[in-house]
Amino acid sequence: MIAIDNIDETIGRLSKLNDDTQPVFGSMRPQQMVEHLTMTIKASNGKIQATQRTSEEDGAKFKAEMIYTDMEFPMGIKTPTIPDGPPVYVYTDLPAAIAALKTELQDFENYYKNSPDASPTHARLGVLDHNEWLIFHSKHFTHHFKQFGLI
Repeated sequence: MIAIDNIDETIGRLSKLNDDTQPVFGSMRPQQMVEHLTMTIKASNGKIQATQRTSEEDGAKFKAEMIYTDMEFPMGIKTPTIPDGPPVYVYTDLPAAIAALKTELQDFENYYKNSPDASPTHARLGVLDHNEWLIFHSKHFTHHFKQFGLI
């Protein structure tokens, strides 16, 4: 499982990617996957204010399954935050996207050092504390790293 608090190892794995790396499953391109992870980190480090897109009941159910069990993200799981069709990139290229992710991971660590009681909202799971975000990100990064054969 990926531990996002080991930033050098996490980013080091991404150095194996190039624009032509094909996913083992799913349809994301490498840069799209990195940018997706970056946006999720931003939602957890106070830079993006997400609103819950599920009911409180469904959010609690998803949270219980994804955070408090050994359940992995299922292959083919869809997120409403990624539109169908060709990706529209935020960053100029894959190395820039990876550099941005590294910055956001560092900001994630600093955010909780300065605000240990912060509990940003996840769009599907609802409010998560620092430890719950760490679990979520570990599973989320692991899912996408498997998607591209990085683990």
